[in-house]
Amino acid sequence: MPDSDSIDFMAKYKEWNISSSMPATDSTATKDIAAFLAYVREETELKSFTVLGIDMHILDTYAARITRPEQKGNHSGIIEIYKQLGSPDSAEAIMKSVNSKEELAPFAKAYLLRSCLDRTGTLFYLQKNSRALAGNTLSRTIKQGKAQFEGEGISFMAKYKSWVSIKKMGIYDNTKPEEISAHLTQIRNAVDRKSFAILGVNVDRLDSYAAQVTGSMRKSLANLQKIIEAASAAQAAKEIEESCMGNAALKEAAQAYLFSSMFRNLKVDYYVNTDVLMDVFPGLKIPKPKGRMPGQKKKKQ
Repeated sequence: MPDSDSIDFMAKYKEWNISSSMPATDSTATKDIAAFLAYVREETELKSFTVLGIDMHILDTYAARITRPEQKGNHSGIIEIYKQLGSPDSAEAIMKSVNSKEELAPFAKAYLLRSCLDRTGTLFYLQKNSRALAGNTLSRTIKQGKAQFEGEGISFMAKYKSWVSIKKMGIYDNTKPEEISAHLTQIRNAVDRKSFAILGVNVDRLDSYAAQVTGSMRKSLANLQKIIEAASAAQAAKEIEESCMGNAALKEAAQAYLFSSMFRNLKVDYYVNTDVLMDVFPGLKIPKPKGRMPGQKKKKQ
């Protein structure tokens, strides 16, 4: 872990070889830090699907077929899309994308929903073009290169004020794809909520409201309809406004966070869910942080 505050992300796996770092001191703009976390989120989220062997191109092509221009920016269109995900045509596209491996179908379905949400302009994560990130200097402040550690591995280390997060994993010949996917998902989980909080969104308030709305709801089409209506209600608008603390530029980000919080409570997945991974792969052990860089050899005693 570096002595000074910084956020570092390194990955070396097959053709994927990157090393990104940025300072996270008091003089670093919060939107720059949030933009870096958004970048890490996108890298890890998409890779968490591909390492499982899911053909995202097939699903993106199918998503383009089942979404319509009039659904863009219209949350009610999500209900139509969710219904479509249960159709025989969707099942065929899902199975084709996983080469008929049934155990991967839940994750392919989650990606298909994600692709559809993206195409309808639904905000559910901090996107690079978010108004809240306007003017960030990420391209000038981030240090990029290739990962320098031996072997293969994925490492995320963050030290910023009171936040410390260390997630390291070495990748070896016997490392299974689901283990890599779970590790990438852990990193996504670590940065997702934090990126909104660092920007200045009161995520605790929005989580509280989301919990109030969803309560003990179970995943169903009727309950999905309820939370979509709740996300557009006057009370939600008030909670979003209050969570921004007067900063209008944060409104879009706060809307995205509330939407994702409600979906998460209802257990509607548009990402690789580690709980589902462990159900599908009973022997899966979630990687624990280790005290050395992935791929480094132990020092001789």
